[in-house]
Amino acid sequence: MKKYITKKILQIINVEEYKIKIEIPPKDEMGDYSIQCANLKTEEFSSPIDIAKLIQENFNDDENNFSDIKVMGPYINFYINYDMFSYKIINEIESNDDYGSLNQGNDESLLIEHTSINPNAEPHIGRCRNSLIGDFMSNLYRFTGYKVERHYFINDIGKKIALLVIGIENFGLKDNSFSSILDTYVKISNQAKEDETIDKKAFDYLKEVENGNKEMINKFKNITDKCVRGQLKIFDQLNIHFDVFTHESDFVYNNYLEDILNKLEETGKLHEDELGRLYVDLSSYDIPTREPVLVLTRSNKTSLYPIRDIAYTIYKINLNPKNNFIVLGEDQEVYMKQISAVLDILGYKAPQLICYSYVLLDGDKMSTSLGKVVLVTDFMKAVRETLIKEFHNRKSEISEEKLNILVNACIKFTMLNVSKNKIVNFNLKNATSFTGESGIYILYSLARINSILKNNKMDLVDEIKFNHNIEHKIVKELSLFPEVIDSLLKSNEPSHLTKYVFLVASLFSTFYEQVNISNESNIVLKSSRVRLLKCISKVLKNSLKILGIDTIEQL
Repeated sequence: MKKYITKKILQIINVEEYKIKIEIPPKDEMGDYSIQCANLKTEEFSSPIDIAKLIQENFNDDENNFSDIKVMGPYINFYINYDMFSYKIINEIESNDDYGSLNQGNDESLLIEHTSINPNAEPHIGRCRNSLIGDFMSNLYRFTGYKVERHYFINDIGKKIALLVIGIENFGLKDNSFSSILDTYVKISNQAKEDETIDKKAFDYLKEVENGNKEMINKFKNITDKCVRGQLKIFDQLNIHFDVFTHESDFVYNNYLEDILNKLEETGKLHEDELGRLYVDLSSYDIPTREPVLVLTRSNKTSLYPIRDIAYTIYKINLNPKNNFIVLGEDQEVYMKQISAVLDILGYKAPQLICYSYVLLDGDKMSTSLGKVVLVTDFMKAVRETLIKEFHNRKSEISEEKLNILVNACIKFTMLNVSKNKIVNFNLKNATSFTGESGIYILYSLARINSILKNNKMDLVDEIKFNHNIEHKIVKELSLFPEVIDSLLKSNEPSHLTKYVFLVASLFSTFYEQVNISNESNIVLKSSRVRLLKCISKVLKNSLKILGIDTIEQL
């Protein structure tokens, strides 16, 4: 509808399209859409009131979308013709299983790397935010017509893995399970703070790996593979999956790193410091760091993780130079600017960075090395136990399959419902609430819709007619879904979708309280309401699919 209004106004007055700012009025009596005409001043028309009158008098509503167009001071307000509009929107939703998608991707390939946590422990809730945002983006771009490939970068050669190898040599694993790896890593990290020979031993191990020592390579590989298998099993429970796995070591056991160093040397940006380390001069870039350099090697010329990240990023760019994304925490933003600067020196355009803020644990940032974490498995267990208790209090039973879906809905909706630029203070009580902005509230809305539809099966008629204001509000909100999805491609902001989903579910709740279906004798009204409920269901389901939340037909 906004595109329709914009097109018609451009036929009346010669202004740049971006100046036509269409808003939703704060009160129903002010119409459905409003434009502040002060933005539309030209040399010919300078009075906002005159411009509003000009638009009113010359607006060619050839599709009969509006019942009235009013001038209110400097505003021009549009009132939707809901008889015509409702028929159009409901038929549009019914005819398209992927309603909301405008096929923006047009079958283009898109690469997104997310999660890529160090394989030295179980994922915790803080790092899980990366996975949830990355999964949201993957689902969003797939829904809008892109061929999405989800990448995971396995750090199998860094200092943390070397420390873990030493930790297992020193302490072993409590029960040889993935869950015991965290304890071992925390122990060796703490010991390394008191004993500097441990760090030296870790660097010696890394040098042996880079020099091709097969026994040491296998030690690194065995523990890394155990970690990754354990991590993926946890992500499977969250229904988060990956398509491509790339090992950091792939860029060490060949000439990748040497080639990058040679190319940087040719640019004159590669230097050696007094300790013998190789670094890149980034002084010509505006990066907020204490020293405008990025160190790439240790004194013994073994590689540091930045040069391996550069090699991997170049590899990804060669795979997909156009649609390339990476999801990282805000603490990595400056580092990614450094990597991007080096890529620019080498002639590459860096992937688009999607940043997110922290998840706090009792006001503290989580840290794997300090053991200050809430593991995803523990958190899922806590959510599960809370839900079981709630169903028990309600004297209701729930299957294991449905319980798993609800656990994921609690975690995903709550985490994604906070702007990615804001800190999440995760509250278990709010996350598992059956009312308010929660995944369970949305799923219960869907289940209630299904129940109503099951009890009101009928032959539907073609005519659409409504007589309640809430019905008009719902139709209008459903009509905005494609616009919401299109805006998400620009913002990559999941909270915009969760807020929209909650609004639609809340409107349905009001509808449920105010409008009767089962006892409605007017066939046209009853049919229209059944069709409206099916449209609400489709929009909610498509939204939840993007959020990575499975639906439940009955609760």
